[in-house]
Amino acid sequence: MRRRVLVLGHATGLIEALARVDTDAPQVFLLVEPSVLEAHPGEFDHPSVVEMRTARFIFSDDAVDVGTAWHAEVGFDAVLPGKEHAVRAAAAIADRLGLGYPGAKAVQACTDKLVFRQVVGDAGFPIPRFRAVDTITEVGEFFDTCKGPVVLKPRNRNGSLGVRYIDDRNDIPVAWDQSVHTDEGRYKPLDRSLEWTYLVEEYRTGSEFSIEVLVQAGEIVFVNITDKAVGELPWFPEMAHQVPAVVPRLLYALLDSNARQLVQALDVSDGLLHSEWRVHGEHAYPIECAVRFPGDRIPLLIELAYGINLADAWLRCLAHAQPPIDAVAERFAAIRFLSATPGVVTGVQGLEEFVSAHHVLEVSAPQQGDLLPDVRDSHSRPGFVVFDADTLEELTSTVVDFKATVRVKTRQP
Repeated sequence: MRRRVLVLGHATGLIEALARVDTDAPQVFLLVEPSVLEAHPGEFDHPSVVEMRTARFIFSDDAVDVGTAWHAEVGFDAVLPGKEHAVRAAAAIADRLGLGYPGAKAVQACTDKLVFRQVVGDAGFPIPRFRAVDTITEVGEFFDTCKGPVVLKPRNRNGSLGVRYIDDRNDIPVAWDQSVHTDEGRYKPLDRSLEWTYLVEEYRTGSEFSIEVLVQAGEIVFVNITDKAVGELPWFPEMAHQVPAVVPRLLYALLDSNARQLVQALDVSDGLLHSEWRVHGEHAYPIECAVRFPGDRIPLLIELAYGINLADAWLRCLAHAQPPIDAVAERFAAIRFLSATPGVVTGVQGLEEFVSAHHVLEVSAPQQGDLLPDVRDSHSRPGFVVFDADTLEELTSTVVDFKATVRVKTRQP
């Protein structure tokens, strides 16, 4: 019998990955926020989705009873969060049904950045100074204590939404207003307002990486390190990813060992971790961690590079059916996000030529006449290109060509 998977919150990358499973492709049962489905009828339909129902799961426990009752009808083999805000509800359903999930400590820490800071600090990881804040005054007090740049960020959001660098005390009121009023995006619930909490921490310079880890019965079966690049301050939009990261041996060992220590610190039992790190000097600072499918097509990059369907392997870990994976990449893959001066799109220069000259797997680009905002987070980037190559030299050449030729042209409205 085909596996039956309950997914909370629509996630295109996850559902498409499940559909690409070669054998025993699972059936997807999708749970969506009621107001989101009403606002976007038909947008979540997919051949892999057998049935769709609605229930609140974003900062709500409504979906737990709905998912449990649905299981009595269907018999789910796994419960997966499709979105960051679905992690807690998906975990609660899985726990109630006796199905695999990361564990209570991991779920709590990976959905609240303040709790995450406390957990990793107690575990001995290097961390910057930080504190929870509720007001502009408290941000100012922390800034004065640090006597240097700080980062203001929501504790319970993702996609770099509302994450703001501050290096001038006079900028604090503006930064606070910008962070608090950052829109959740196209698929936010429309039947209620969402409440965000905040923290502020010392800013650390350095290269950024993400580490994707599969865990089964507390044992690590796969580790990948992704090289990352973020946009210009004062915001932190992720603008590039490469799989696998090519780094010096000692740096690889540092990141790999820290990721394994993080699994222990979070008491992870089963599941998938997507952690983010900033390397400064001889230390790797844990920025945050998610216990869900990574965004930004990182799973597709892993699939292209390693030949591993991350969604299928995730399901197998939850069912204790995944053999250890020999993590040797045979190819190199990358995603580069488009950037643009805010304004009305007049065209995308060089994109067709780039696609013709390289092995491009996926393209998303703005249309003429689109109005583009500042690129501040994952929701405001105007497009992307996914490509891969047989060798690192070929991939590097492709990246150079992308930077030199592809331009989004805009004019002032």
